[in-house]
Amino acid sequence: NGYHQIAFSRGNKGFLAINNENHALDQNLNTGLPEGTYCDVISGNKDGNQCTGRSVAVSSSGHAQIFVDNVWEDPMIAIHVEAKL
Repeated sequence: NGYHQIAFSRGNKGFLAINNENHALDQNLNTGLPEGTYCDVISGNKDGNQCTGRSVAVSSSGHAQIFVDNVWEDPMIAIHVEAKL
């Protein structure tokens, strides 16, 4: 956003969003990932067919609604292909 929010993909391997603003990040962003549900590996892990933390749904176009609240202990999300349900 030109200030203290950043998001980037590692092609079709992973996606990271970090929010260091005084308000939430809530944007529809291109993750570069294949369609599916991914476990956020910052707030938890993939455990079988479920996430122990937050999850992110990626559409067939590779986009996802990315929400990162500034009040979270770790105001970021990280998803990657090995954390896909």
